[in-house]
Amino acid sequence: MKKNVQYKGNLLILGTAFLWSFVGIITKAVSYNALTVTGISSIMAALVLLIYNRKHVWRVTPLAVWTGVVIAVMHICFMVANKHTTVTNTIVLQYSSPIFVVLYYRIFQKRKLKRQQLLAVGVCFLALLLFFAGELTMRNMFGNALAVLSGICFAGEFYLCAKPENDAVVAHVLSHIICIVVCLSYTGLFVRQEYDWKQTGLVLLSGVLCIGLAGVTYTIGCRMTTALNANLIAMSEVIMAPVWAFLLFRERAGTWPAAVLMVGAIVYEIWFEAKEERQG
Repeated sequence: MKKNVQYKGNLLILGTAFLWSFVGIITKAVSYNALTVTGISSIMAALVLLIYNRKHVWRVTPLAVWTGVVIAVMHICFMVANKHTTVTNTIVLQYSSPIFVVLYYRIFQKRKLKRQQLLAVGVCFLALLLFFAGELTMRNMFGNALAVLSGICFAGEFYLCAKPENDAVVAHVLSHIICIVVCLSYTGLFVRQEYDWKQTGLVLLSGVLCIGLAGVTYTIGCRMTTALNANLIAMSEVIMAPVWAFLLFRERAGTWPAAVLMVGAIVYEIWFEAKEERQG
């Protein structure tokens, strides 16, 4: 791979992480119900994906539909979690996903875990325990649990989209359609929502840039750089989002030891997998 191409790919992934880092911030900043935010932003994200992929040959398969459901659950859990715990906790717990990918390979493909993988999984689960031990209020416990579920589904997205017979474009568009139908139906039936043009505009902008455009830049960037670079650079979101949360909300996370353990275990796992791939 040419260095200038890889450099551009790295920049695209960094830009993606920058855009992603504002999703939780905007969800927390507006007064709207989290499901309202999810539904509205998904409308714009779906439009961006449809326009960009207008020449795509669509393959709607049971696997693509199932993947779309998993992505939709991930997105909904992430958005709701931001309303019930800190932005830092939500993003770090969601990025426990690589550990669950390892477990999926062990469960569904019967791959034997290597010693290094077992170490990374063990450290990650220790970090999860520290998260919950340090956040004993019911509000944060609920948000943290949703963030972990989001991470489990995030891992499912990576695992399922990696299957060659899957159509990731179809899966992502379907996920946004599911979010639109489920979230806005729930909001219309059970939530008394007063709309404000400024807040609605912010949510629409989030859907276009932070979800829709970010999805496009991510797919392009991944084709221009290595998997290791993409994973590590995307994890810069774990640093960016807490910085924005502190600057905007003065939000402080009380679980930094757990966050350091979690991120360290995941970086180690990504590095180990890349090393194995190079040697294999």
